[in-house]
Amino acid sequence: MEIFVAKESGFCFGVRRAVKIACEAREKWGTVYTYGELIHNKQYVEKLEQQGIRAAESIEDIPEGAVVIIRSHGISPQEEEKLRRRFKVIDATCPYVKKSQKFASRSVRGGTELVIFGDRYHPEIRGILGYTQGSGIVISDPEEVLKLSYTPKRAVISQTTNDLEDYKRFVGNLLETTEKLTVYQTICSSTIEKHRSAKDIASRVDLMLVIGGKHSSNTRKLFKACKNIQPNTYHIETAKELDLIEWENCERIGITAGASTPDFIIEEVVEKIKEGKNGRGKKER
Repeated sequence: MEIFVAKESGFCFGVRRAVKIACEAREKWGTVYTYGELIHNKQYVEKLEQQGIRAAESIEDIPEGAVVIIRSHGISPQEEEKLRRRFKVIDATCPYVKKSQKFASRSVRGGTELVIFGDRYHPEIRGILGYTQGSGIVISDPEEVLKLSYTPKRAVISQTTNDLEDYKRFVGNLLETTEKLTVYQTICSSTIEKHRSAKDIASRVDLMLVIGGKHSSNTRKLFKACKNIQPNTYHIETAKELDLIEWENCERIGITAGASTPDFIIEEVVEKIKEGKNGRGKKER
């Protein structure tokens, strides 16, 4: 058996940066709070909790004067203002998300209709909408774009964790109802490379495993991309779920992981496969 682990697996640049900022803040000030889960991985969030980095879902859950970290997904300027009035705030918003926020604000200030390719319920998109004064149009399905009425001028951005090929299709459809379209490339480079390498491995193996939180948007998209290529693809959170999958007779197993998946969980999956079938692990280049 051969095991192929995608080179771009697990934590992306933005998540690693946010975790580093949170750990440094905890070392300096003791217990700190993140406004929402720092990353979408319950195992790692529990680990951070034990270290004194606590996730708070609302302002009311945070004690007055505490140190609060804005997670990598970012928040709206209105929420940030509320936080800064009551707490010491450290901004760990991913630079790619910051870029999207800037493009969104610039577009609506210039009177341009802004279309956002993404999930309106995802924290990244909710934060970006705050920069549009509520005027941004969020659409998650490239085909739904065709239902928009004709407009002479539009701008378009994407959620940073979307698949680039889906975004290209989204933009192409948007052009059918727009005379002048300003396209911002806001998908992060880590996501692009992660999808590329995962798809490549999925095309060469008997079984593909995508590791990450079940409520992680970027992991679900990665799973969908792999599933379209290799039907024998599974989305798992931990090595324990391998017991529910028939993988023992597979000669080539591919592994990738979402941007919120820590290395130790990936390593546990690889080790369990090796123990079960004496597999040879291979890191893709």
